[in-house]
Amino acid sequence: MGKKLDSARNFFRKLKKSEPAPVYFVWGEETYMLDEAVDAIIEHAAPGGTNDFNFDSFHGRNTSGESIVSACEMLPMMVERRLVVVRDAQELPMSELEQLGSYLDDPSPTTCLIVHARTAQKKLDGRKSIVKKLKKAGVSCEFASLYENEVGEILHKQAGRRDLRLTPAATAYLIEAVGTDLASLDKAMDKLDLYVGQSDQSPRHVDDDVVREVVADTKVRSVFDLTDALGDRKFEEALKILDSMLLNGEPPLRILAMIARHFRIVAKLHDPSVRNESRNNKARAVGVVPYFLKDYQRHASKFSPRDIEAIRGRLLEVDTALKSSGLDDRTVMERLLYDICFRANKSSSRAHG
Repeated sequence: MGKKLDSARNFFRKLKKSEPAPVYFVWGEETYMLDEAVDAIIEHAAPGGTNDFNFDSFHGRNTSGESIVSACEMLPMMVERRLVVVRDAQELPMSELEQLGSYLDDPSPTTCLIVHARTAQKKLDGRKSIVKKLKKAGVSCEFASLYENEVGEILHKQAGRRDLRLTPAATAYLIEAVGTDLASLDKAMDKLDLYVGQSDQSPRHVDDDVVREVVADTKVRSVFDLTDALGDRKFEEALKILDSMLLNGEPPLRILAMIARHFRIVAKLHDPSVRNESRNNKARAVGVVPYFLKDYQRHASKFSPRDIEAIRGRLLEVDTALKSSGLDDRTVMERLLYDICFRANKSSSRAHG
């Protein structure tokens, strides 16, 4: 289990066993788990449900620190505690957020303040004293984006709630096609649920062909087709895929980022500490789902560590060229593909000759 998922699971486990805290601060890039955390805290702090007299909800974009503090200082009516929820605190101007400082020094024991911040697009400056105070005032947890090899268990739970069972190939392809954002994966599961429809079979099985049909984005699929062709040193095939992607408007820098990601994984497979691990441990170490490990291993057999070093150098050069040179993007990318498929191999042969 990954450390990011460990942190999230520990938060939910401790929440169930503890008394409601006066302050909760949850933040991070993983929006699906952030929303689940807020819902779980509300249910824990108000098991009988909420009502308008004892519940206030604010959004960082259209509130003030003074309004939040005022709501927190009100006494509850006929219940044990009030609930005050501040969503998207990253949108609150820092000057307004800082107005919570005095309240956080001595929070009301009859109020549960929940501060939620999504930091994928807009960060919270952790160096600011108010952010440090939020983390220390009560219970806090960061919900960071998960790695590919961490989301499988959650994905199967999402499927199980819909009476679906994913094959290993379907799970792997879904993560590769959609990514690791759990909210996006949950929407993909909704599409699969509708596509599969009613069935006498329970649970209803979903294989990778169904995933390809329903949720696989053509551009995403093309990126992985491209890296697969490069990994097998199939220059002409890679060139055709690149041409199609550029015609469809795929940004060259995004293509470059995916190529770089691919060869980072291939490089890790050359690490002696990884090479002799079991299949699952090896997949975990390089950060991929086990189903796709064999493809990366095949590519690692075609590129020596010296090849990878040369490719990394070219990737940096191409990144600079795409951002600053006057050269045509297509020409720059085509030269990169040629160098990956041929020149790295030649330099490796000369080195061993």
